[in-house]
Amino acid sequence: MPFSFLKKTGSSSLKNEKRYNIRVEEITINKIEWSAPEYDHKEHSTDWFWTMGLITLAVCVLAVWIRNYLFAVFIFISGCCLAMFNIRHPQEISFIIETEGITMGRDKYSWKNIKSFDIKKDGKNPKLLIQTSKYFLPVYTIPIPANLIGQIRESLLKFVPNAELEESKSMQLMEKLGV
Repeated sequence: MPFSFLKKTGSSSLKNEKRYNIRVEEITINKIEWSAPEYDHKEHSTDWFWTMGLITLAVCVLAVWIRNYLFAVFIFISGCCLAMFNIRHPQEISFIIETEGITMGRDKYSWKNIKSFDIKKDGKNPKLLIQTSKYFLPVYTIPIPANLIGQIRESLLKFVPNAELEESKSMQLMEKLGV
């Protein structure tokens, strides 16, 4: 068994899911640090913003015409948020993998809260997918430098199993739309 230091505990609601207790005090890894922008920023032309504004305005007018005022307010606020989100530049987030867990910016996740991981190399930027025990947003997508892939995989395998994970459909859609 590749995870000989892990003990299988309890039964799981999913047939193939395995839960493990990890004795972290027995395992140490070298600290791995890198930083990356929180998302890929794409510059949009003024035509994009005009188109976005006109679509937002048209849908708002349609919503008012059918007397759905709450929907009109929702669309207007959504259009403004989308425009503001595309104007601002992404922050640089620091990532740290260490013996205690994974730190993403200000958030720290201990190994007991991480179920599995996967590294995707498709496209120009490799990504680390982390599955947490959270119900809402259980899979995090983290951009990683290509030169750290082997070191990250080796370190993570000491704590959590490698599993086939998929990036959320909403993330894939937003990347395709360039938002």
